[in-house]
Formats: sequence, C-alpha cells, structure tokens
Amino acid sequence: MGGYMTALRRYAEFSGRSRRSEYWGFVLVNVLISIVFSILLLVSGYDYEAMEPSGFSIVILVLLGIYALAMLIPSIALQWRRYQDIGWPGAVSIIGWFVSLLTFIVSLIPGNVGPNQYGPDPKA
Repeated sequence: MGGYMTALRRYAEFSGRSRRSEYWGFVLVNVLISIVFSILLLVSGYDYEAMEPSGFSIVILVLLGIYALAMLIPSIALQWRRYQDIGWPGAVSIIGWFVSLLTFIVSLIPGNVGPNQYGPDPKA
C-alpha cells in the first residue's frame, strides 16, 4: 500500500527516481482494484459474452472508467521515474507503452546505486 500512496503523492512528477517497491506496490493495488471491479460486474449481472451492460453494471463501468482515467497520469509518471532509476531517460518509457515486455524487464532491474543524473538514490 505504501508504494501506491507514494505514487499518488507524486501524481504528475516526472523528475527523480522510483524504486521497484513503489512500482510493484502501485501495480499490485491497481490489480486488486481491477479484480474488485470485475467481481462487482459479475455480481451486477453484466453479460461478458454479449458485452451488454445494464442497470447497476453501467454505474460500475462508469466508476471503472473514472478510476482508469484518474490513474493514467500517475501510471505514466511512475513508469517514467522507474526508467530514470535504472539510468535510462524517462522518455524511453514511451516505447514501453507499445512493448510491454520492455516495461516488465525494466520493472525487475535494480536501480543504480547512489545518485545518477536523475537524482539521488531513493533507497538512501
């Protein structure tokens, strides 16, 4: 939960660095929230095969859309800072939007020890 809250506090901050724990904490909480939304859709009677929302499922889909939009900027900023933590320019993260495997690999690489051109070591 700490990584999630840290990412939200740094909502649109593209400078500096983010640790793996911040990245994975943010990802974990977003996955759990997505699971909750999916369960609510199933309980509400949403027909996944026909893709036809009705009644309460429309409200859930609207809330899911609002949440997804609210998490867009922090997700991009966090990914940008994560790239900078390993010493790569944050702009390279744009490639990661199209090549998810690159972002996954970067999320596993430990950050540079000590300060780099993007800021001090977040572990220090």
